[in-house]
Amino acid sequence: MYWSIYDILMLISGLITLIIVFAPVQAITSRTRLAAGGIGGTLVVASLVLASIPFFRYPAIVIAAPLIALLSVVAVIGKAFRGHSSLQTGQQGHSVQPQPVERADAALKNPDHESSQDIPCSLPPRDLMELAAIDQTRWLEVARHPSAYPALLDWLDQYGSAEVRIAVAERRQRETHWPA
Repeated sequence: MYWSIYDILMLISGLITLIIVFAPVQAITSRTRLAAGGIGGTLVVASLVLASIPFFRYPAIVIAAPLIALLSVVAVIGKAFRGHSSLQTGQQGHSVQPQPVERADAALKNPDHESSQDIPCSLPPRDLMELAAIDQTRWLEVARHPSAYPALLDWLDQYGSAEVRIAVAERRQRETHWPA
């Protein structure tokens, strides 16, 4: 086998790309892992096959391949950590910054639902969380809703207006005085 610097760079790029497949990050989707496995595996096999062809010439871009692969790994893992919202039912905190309201409240799945109406008491905590994430105008109602769980209340307390923070404080005060 004839190993040029280009063959080695291709092999390293493939191995770096395979990091995505084996990274212990739950938020990386199986589709992303499959794509990374295909690309990384192809680069490794290509480097092994092409190393046996002494007259094969790689394009000059191969010099940047490990850097491109490394940036891809950092981007995928970084996106997985940022995209893994802690706005999930049962978690201890919320890290997602509130976004401006851009659409109707899809969490209630009722396009005719107006914000002047009450949120149904039967709305599950996950749907309540989704409503809070998409409609900042309903935060006061969410804070007063019986399905609002502690982590959601913490998030509302952190990012809400003074009125929302007061509602969260009042609710917590009431809950500490209720018998279990």
